[in-house]
Amino acid sequence: MPPDYELQSYWRKRFDDERHFEWLGDGKDTILPHVWAFLLNSQRSAFDPESATPARLLHIGAGTSTLSERLRELYVDVYGDGVDERRIVNADFVEELVTRQRKAEEARAHGLGTGMQWVCADALHWSDLHRLVEADGGLFDLVVEKSTSDAISCGEDIGYDQASAAADLHPAFSEHLKTHPEQTITLSPVEVLAIHLASLVRPGGLWVALTFSSNRFPFLSSPENLGQGSPRAADYWSLENVVVADAPTGAQRDVHAPVVQHYVCLIRRKLPA
Repeated sequence: MPPDYELQSYWRKRFDDERHFEWLGDGKDTILPHVWAFLLNSQRSAFDPESATPARLLHIGAGTSTLSERLRELYVDVYGDGVDERRIVNADFVEELVTRQRKAEEARAHGLGTGMQWVCADALHWSDLHRLVEADGGLFDLVVEKSTSDAISCGEDIGYDQASAAADLHPAFSEHLKTHPEQTITLSPVEVLAIHLASLVRPGGLWVALTFSSNRFPFLSSPENLGQGSPRAADYWSLENVVVADAPTGAQRDVHAPVVQHYVCLIRRKLPA
């Protein structure tokens, strides 16, 4: 049986002992170039580039990867040593890991509260996510994730109906079910993730997703069967580009290894119609 990558219990047990692991590489040559380009373009388009507010970035499924540190370094490169690192929000749904990482961040910042943020949030629970915006009153400009959508995709489809209309329901689902009480909304967990994230990201914002699947977001490339006006991720996002990258193999130079490819999906938050 394959591991239950979608379950919190799997990751809680794993993170008990794990202090560092990289899924699909460290993101240096796959994710960071696109984040760098976005940050520079945003800075150049600002009215006063030197005083521009750093982009607010959400890193979901941060885990024990060093990607969070690479993002910090990138922000310093782009914005300077005095950059407000709190603009980087690292999220994971294992509370013990988040507590550990938050303490390490506080120690690094000498208790001044100026370091990156670490928050505990389940990306499939709307009540967890919406507070990330409400707490600081600002939308995110960027979302970054490294194989988090892969793990989420291991779960079963999620169904919402009038009986499940509760506080944890995304407003788009809740409003639709109010006017269509006879319907059931059934979506893949990755599409639910996409709809949740859409409410956290400003129009024109970017979602950079590193995945092992060339078709991780089929509901964006082929948004057919949209149903009777029920919410779909294609209403909010467009798949702008898929960049193919050869995966690191770790093999010796003189040893043949099959080529494995990873995919960087660049997903743009749509502008209002």
